[in-house]
Order: sequence, then C-alpha cells, then structure tokens
Amino acid sequence: MALVGTLLFCEDCGSLLDRHPPEQLLIKCDICFKQNSNNWPASQKTVSKPTAFPSRLRDKRSNVQILTAEDRDTWATTSKACPKCDHDKLKFRDVQTRGADEGSTIFYKCPACGHGYVSRGKRV
Repeated sequence: MALVGTLLFCEDCGSLLDRHPPEQLLIKCDICFKQNSNNWPASQKTVSKPTAFPSRLRDKRSNVQILTAEDRDTWATTSKACPKCDHDKLKFRDVQTRGADEGSTIFYKCPACGHGYVSRGKRV
C-alpha cells in the first residue's frame, strides 16, 4: 500500500482506497479485493509558507502595498489659521465643482479640531 500525502493507494492495482479508522488493521480494495494494511496517519502535519499570513512589515517591502486611511490622506497643508480653534495650519483641497470658466471650490479642514468649511474660488 502506498501513502502519498493524505491519499492511500492499493499495492496491487494502484486504485485509491477509502479512508478507515486507525483501529481497522486491513483495508479491502474495491477493485482487486486485495487486503492492504491500514497505514493512514493518525494525524496530519500541515506546514504553511510565511507568505500565507499577512504582515505589515512584509506589505511595506512587497510590490503591492496596502494603504491605511492616513496613507490615503492627500490634502495639502496651508499656514492659514482655523477660524474655530486658531490652530496655525489647515488642510485643504481644491475641486472644480462648477463650470470650467469659474473658480474652483476650496475645502478646508482643521487637523486639530476637525472643523471644516468651504471657500468659493473667484474667477481669474
């Protein structure tokens, strides 16, 4: 009887044998009816590659990176003061929300208190 991984084959005809409990000493082949000794392992050890599990350090070194919300923050910073808490810096983003011949809309947000407001750009 040949055991390959977790599959057991008949020694005579090579057909796949059904799994039986370890207490049963012989397994009869359904094809050639030969009695094969039961060599099924009582337990199976599985080994995984280190890459099978996520790792933040490995993600930083790989070609494909997973970005956090902080990594995706693309707001620029300006030295304008927050009107609510007087924090000395604001984050901003300008978006063209109206026609191409009109100024952009600038969205501001304070990193300290979270206050946000909008400024409509003027046509240049």
